[in-house]
Amino acid sequence: MTEDYQTIEQIELAIKAAERTVGQATMSMDEDQLNNATMALEQAKKQLEQAKMQNMNHETWQYSTAMINRLSHQVEEAKE
Repeated sequence: MTEDYQTIEQIELAIKAAERTVGQATMSMDEDQLNNATMALEQAKKQLEQAKMQNMNHETWQYSTAMINRLSHQVEEAKE
């Protein structure tokens, strides 16, 4: 397993974890869960930015960014 593959796998896992957290938070509309979802998304964003600096594949970066943006929008809508 190469380091690049491990990095991509870590980002995918972070996004999937954030996606589950966002789903639970938006279904319950619990403020604490919404805050936890926001923190999970921030962590996924940080990992994605680190991967971008390591010359991550552009298509993978775009897809991951789109997922994070969609999930962030979902959380923000729920908070309003």
